[in-house]
Amino acid sequence: MKAVILAAGLGTRLRPITFFVPKPLVAVRGIPLISRIIEWLRLNGVREIAVVGYYMQDILERYLSEFYPDIAFFKSRKLLGTAGQLYYAKEWAEGDVAVANTDVLTNLDLTAPLQLHKQTGALLTVVGQSHRTALRFGVLEMEGATLRAWREKPTFEYITSTGIYIASEEVLKNLEERYLDMNELASSLLPRVAVYVAKEAVFHDVGTLDDLLKAGGLEVSGLKP
Repeated sequence: MKAVILAAGLGTRLRPITFFVPKPLVAVRGIPLISRIIEWLRLNGVREIAVVGYYMQDILERYLSEFYPDIAFFKSRKLLGTAGQLYYAKEWAEGDVAVANTDVLTNLDLTAPLQLHKQTGALLTVVGQSHRTALRFGVLEMEGATLRAWREKPTFEYITSTGIYIASEEVLKNLEERYLDMNELASSLLPRVAVYVAKEAVFHDVGTLDDLLKAGGLEVSGLKP
């Protein structure tokens, strides 16, 4: 399996740091985010990796050529969204391709998501994570002005996307050079979209300055399903 790392974003939520370096080169405990993603992919046995850049892409390309000369780098002419950016790596793609952003630290084992992708015949598999949120207040369910039910401080469970995907070669080959976010791509592929809900893996978003500070004390090791 090949993998594409999406590293094109402007990193606006990490400013002022990203005024000086692209987000993939922002460091957590001295190690750039993109290096952490590359090592995670290699731990999963992925050897063929490509990076798609845009913002400060010359700086990113120089870093990769020095420390990861075996990794393919694709420059972008424009920002095309979380799915559209894959257009620039479409000719390189072959077979099932893992797709990951640079702002999520994880120890996810890709074995089970890939198995699900193949077993279901999905064109796209989204790796999700379960969350539980408890409200501090009672929820009133009404019909007009009439109370139908009162749920005191209920807990809601929902699944969110982690920003990690398995995409079939067919999907990438059909991309055009136009703006397309991943939710739009997924919607266009229904019902051939699977969701793998990770049970034990850690996912830590480092898209904001606060998240970046918290990540300094995070320990992510050992692959987990």
